[in-house]
Amino acid sequence: MQPDPSKDATPDANPAHLRRRACIPCTRAKRRCDMNRPSCERCLDKEVACRYSATRPYARRAAKSPQTNSPGSNRCEESHATPLLDSSLLASQDAEDCNDTSCGRSYSKAADGITILPYSTVSWFLQAEHWVIYHGDVQSPQLPAIRGSVLQQYFPRVRKWLMQWIELDHCPMIHRSLFAETGMPPCVQDAYAAMALYAMKNENNEETVMQHIRDKVDSLVQRYSDAEQALLVGGFASVSPLSTIQHLSRVLSLLIYVFIGLYDGHIRQRAEAEKLIPLLRDWTAQLWNSVNVDVTLQNAFGGDYLVARDNTEAVVKLWRIWILMENVRRVWMVSTCTTCIYLVARDGTGHCDGTIDFTARRGLWDAASAPLWKNMLERKDPLFVVPFQTAWLFEKTTVEDIDPFGLTMMSLTLNSDKLDSWIAESTDTHLEALLMTV
Repeated sequence: MQPDPSKDATPDANPAHLRRRACIPCTRAKRRCDMNRPSCERCLDKEVACRYSATRPYARRAAKSPQTNSPGSNRCEESHATPLLDSSLLASQDAEDCNDTSCGRSYSKAADGITILPYSTVSWFLQAEHWVIYHGDVQSPQLPAIRGSVLQQYFPRVRKWLMQWIELDHCPMIHRSLFAETGMPPCVQDAYAAMALYAMKNENNEETVMQHIRDKVDSLVQRYSDAEQALLVGGFASVSPLSTIQHLSRVLSLLIYVFIGLYDGHIRQRAEAEKLIPLLRDWTAQLWNSVNVDVTLQNAFGGDYLVARDNTEAVVKLWRIWILMENVRRVWMVSTCTTCIYLVARDGTGHCDGTIDFTARRGLWDAASAPLWKNMLERKDPLFVVPFQTAWLFEKTTVEDIDPFGLTMMSLTLNSDKLDSWIAESTDTHLEALLMTV
């Protein structure tokens, strides 16, 4: 018996068709969905709006103009588009075009005119399932073949980033607007000055420069040691009073000092930096714990990014939060990779603290304003990936789509020969030469 063509032509009116699809929140989170109606069990547990769609949930709205089906057009349309593109960010406009039946969401205005965004629009970078540390690909336990020449380029590349930060006030691991609202914390100011001073080090002023850096390190460590000691009450540690931005600031500062010591050729500086590695790891772990608490609380109780006076403010708030969250990810990864690669180079083996998701789309990190950031997200997938699970990028993207930080992390976690083949598809260079330019 042939199926009724009229039912296939209107999938939204066919309940059986809809039941075969997971809900949109579960699909976005890549989690199993029991597909219950009106809400699945996972959405009930997460207290999010459970919505079903007969179309691909991540797809952008179809354009009014006809689309070509050429194999080379819109390579990334098959990959995930960001939940930030939900109409909630354009509440005052899209609320007129969207109702509970068609979009599964509602909007409300407080008495003072504040637009309250629905809880279900929490962006991908704030979802708790994306704040997980991965310790390897269980499907492929064999370590990738990474050339030694690629690993040797890591330290010069990070040094280049730090010098870029000194000269341009931003780099692939420190966003230009990270401290736009709070101002640069004193500990980061000290680290910034130390890095700038270190860049001018020569054989005549070396002792003075390194003494200045040692004094700054001692001051940083002592400051937070005193603060943590004050938290000890009756032999038990109370909750840290540090905010996530404060955790990030001290990890970034200590990372710079440790990097200077490890990278410097002086035996004494290197030995002193090695002593700081356990502390850097502890602080990095505390940074991760802090942001996990923030994400858990915001997902459970909501945050100020859900309340905005207008569309512009909503986008700016989300952009500011993304900057902090992505900077946490990048500093965490550089801290982890720096200690791991150094110990492997020194001892032949080393403990890896795992890896995490990050945003790899070229241009997002360098977007100079919230509207530019939002416009790019409306057009392109943010390429939110786990480093050792980025092999799918070989099929969906070219090397021009990945930002310098993403290329660096991919070079440390993927097979070097496969990366060479992927790079050769769109450039006339090879991996090591490409990494010299990022």
